[in-house]
Amino acid sequence: MAFVCDRQIVEWAKQKNGIWIAMKSGYNLEQMQTFLPDVELVTADEALIMQNARYRAGWKEVSEERYIDQLEVLPPMDWCRSVAGESFKSSEMYAFDVTSIFARVQGRFFECKDLCTMTHDDVMASVEKVFFAEDSLNSGH
Repeated sequence: MAFVCDRQIVEWAKQKNGIWIAMKSGYNLEQMQTFLPDVELVTADEALIMQNARYRAGWKEVSEERYIDQLEVLPPMDWCRSVAGESFKSSEMYAFDVTSIFARVQGRFFECKDLCTMTHDDVMASVEKVFFAEDSLNSGH
């Protein structure tokens, strides 16, 4: 469990004598609401989803230089190639489960910030949807 406010984790919570309290401060929900009126108690999974959502960012086109630089700066995570294109993730987490993801499709280069659990197929489908959807519509397939 966690106390969150404005979709951001304020403190993780633990149960003590049947009451959820903040792990560091020891405040319960009612006490926390005296100085953070919008604070709420949510499950750890819900807190992580909220926190990750704050850091995710959609696809943007980047230069080949940016793509190569990021490929070489740290060992890439999940570096994959397929007929659809190439993708990799930064091994450095941006925040929680969010990392920078890079893709090369049809000679163009892209970057987003998303969950490190995205598969190569998900990455390729996402890039295609954002940048190449019109091509699919006009292909007659």
